Amino acid sequence: MNALSKILLISATVIGISACSAPGPGPMLTMSGPVHTPVFEPIALDVVKDGSEKVYFKEFTVMYDRKEAQLSGVFFITDNGAYMVKWDSRSYQYNLQYKIHRDNILSISDDKVIRSFWPDSNLLVIKDKQGHEVGFSLKGKEAARTFLHEISDK
Repeated sequence: MNALSKILLISATVIGISACSAPGPGPMLTMSGPVHTPVFEPIALDVVKDGSEKVYFKEFTVMYDRKEAQLSGVFFITDNGAYMVKWDSRSYQYNLQYKIHRDNILSISDDKVIRSFWPDSNLLVIKDKQGHEVGFSLKGKEAARTFLHEISDK
C-alpha cells in the first residue's frame, strides 16, 4: 500500500467514525418536536388552553380511527383532557389534531390492529359520549389508562 492509499484510508476511517458520533438533529427538527425537553409542557398547555397546570402523560404515537392509522404525533393527558398534537418543524409549533375533554370520555378500552406484514398494534381506545372511538398505539398504555380514569372520574 503506498502512502497516498494509507492517507486516504485513514481519512475515510476518521470521517466515518466522526460521522457516526455526530449528534442527530435537535428536537426542533424531529417529527416529535421538543416532547422530551422541559419546554414541552408549557408549549402543550398553551396549545390546548384547557385551564390545566400539568401534563401527566406524554408519548409520541400513532392515532387510529376505525383501526386505520391516521397520523403520528404526541398524545398527552392534562388535568382536563387528552390531546394529540403534530409538530410542524417549519413553524416550530404543535398543531392540535385530537382533543377530548374529560367530561366527554365515555369509556377506555383495548383493541388490536392485526397486520400480516408489520407488527400488530395494541391500542388504547377512547370512546366519547357521541360513540366515536379513537385508538392510540402506546407503549405506556397502562399509565395512560390510569391517568385517563383519574381525570374522567373528577
